[in-house]
Amino acid sequence: MSPHNSSKRLRDAILACQDSLTSTERVISNHLLEHPWNVVLMSIQELAAHLKTGPASIIRTSQKLGYKSYSEIKRGMKQEMRNPNSPLERFKLVLESRTGRDISGLGAIAQQEIDNLQTTTRLLDGSRIAKAAALLGRASLIFTAGAAISFHLAGLAAFVFQHIGLRAFPLQLAGLTMSEQLLTIQKDEVLLTFSFPPYSAQTIEAATLARAQGASVIGITNQTLSPLARHCDVVLVAKTESSGPSNSLTAPLLLIQGIAAAVASSRRPQSLKAIERTIALRNRRP
Repeated sequence: MSPHNSSKRLRDAILACQDSLTSTERVISNHLLEHPWNVVLMSIQELAAHLKTGPASIIRTSQKLGYKSYSEIKRGMKQEMRNPNSPLERFKLVLESRTGRDISGLGAIAQQEIDNLQTTTRLLDGSRIAKAAALLGRASLIFTAGAAISFHLAGLAAFVFQHIGLRAFPLQLAGLTMSEQLLTIQKDEVLLTFSFPPYSAQTIEAATLARAQGASVIGITNQTLSPLARHCDVVLVAKTESSGPSNSLTAPLLLIQGIAAAVASSRRPQSLKAIERTIALRNRRP
């Protein structure tokens, strides 16, 4: 079976032997299926502690599901996440696999968002935030880019950056392609890109072009294995798993606000002046 079908293989295995699974094995198997990020990012000891069980139970469950070891599940998940399904495809699989089960509860959706934030925070490298803030703070011009739902993240990032005195503009998705809009990008300019499954070829092409022309590229993506990552000077990982038909934006929004706060702190006089001008302008409006 293709490694990109690891989730399907695991789901089928759970369904095939669910009647023979103990309560502990059922908790472990469901967690392996519903939280692939934990499978990829955690060691077996960390996962066992997270599930309040022992490594031996995870190994035994893996073997009961037809795998040689837990490592086999981990390798399959990691390979699958290099080319993940789109959120809409994943949502379709959820609907198909949970016949008769309500997946619309706000509590479950909120818990997923909490998990996204916790995982993103755990993965966060302060030195990368500092490097991204330094690149943005000294850039003469900042372009922000994203396709599909990430287009809105690009617009919001430019909006936030402009309020702290940075010259930031989102690339548009009409008329010229992203790369065509970046043909004159300079070495002292920065491209901030957003890329989540399904990864946009246009976004990756834009990052490749910007870097080839000497500009700095900052990428916010869902994993260090994403196709965007290798074209960036700084990569920030935001978990975007969702119970719905689109990627979650909670963690990327956290990173945008965090970067903006770091830039504003490093450029306090300029940022305060820009904020004061914005407030004054708003106060003059009828």
